[in-house]
Amino acid sequence: MHDEFFLQVESYLPALKYHCLKLTNNEWDAEDLMQEVLAKLYRSLQQAPDREISKAYVRQIAATTWIDYTRSKQAKISAAAFDELLHQPTLTPISEIAVREMFEQLADRLNVRQMVLILLVDIFQFTALETAQLIHSTQGAVKEGLKRARQRLITLAAELRDHKEDAPVNDRQRRRRDAENEATLQSLSKEMFEQFLAAFRAGDVTAICHSYLLLARNGVRVEKVTATGTRVFFTFRDPNGHLLGFVQQL
Repeated sequence: MHDEFFLQVESYLPALKYHCLKLTNNEWDAEDLMQEVLAKLYRSLQQAPDREISKAYVRQIAATTWIDYTRSKQAKISAAAFDELLHQPTLTPISEIAVREMFEQLADRLNVRQMVLILLVDIFQFTALETAQLIHSTQGAVKEGLKRARQRLITLAAELRDHKEDAPVNDRQRRRRDAENEATLQSLSKEMFEQFLAAFRAGDVTAICHSYLLLARNGVRVEKVTATGTRVFFTFRDPNGHLLGFVQQL
């Protein structure tokens, strides 16, 4: 690849390498994934030289590329026997980070039910039964709804990736969206955490999603969620890397 391209992406390489390793849990696969991401970035810049490269854009390409690879690999393994499950996205621990990345970028294009199912099960790691109890549904309905929500999320991610690669004009739309997101950022405060916990206490699924996204857009990551009886233990990591623990009674 040309020296000019290397200069454009050089500052993102350490973070990209780390992100690829987190996605794949394997140094060999991480290296292959990183090379594929760089190849896609290079083609993207060839098509649209004025495209702005951002950390979020690079992470999005890595996440969708890895999901495409794992789905393709699954299909090849069982190509001899038709299995309906292959036509549903199968989320494994390998792709949990990818799901989080896609969710935080595409949540506004999901309906509330899809948002809360992905958030509770795939990000917070609640069981289907725990999720059903929280949203006053059934375990079967949660499992079925989660399949559709996952499919919707992956489809949106693929559309977004293809749209970015094939339509340079979307750079203007992306910059406008980024500016709008930037405008929503607030100084991280205790009230933001309290809103999130209050949403859980009330069982308000819409408020749970919105308060989580507000925290995420202000640099807060949910590191771990553990449900024990009627209590839920949350561990957050703030933008400075500090861990914060909260306990919520349901």
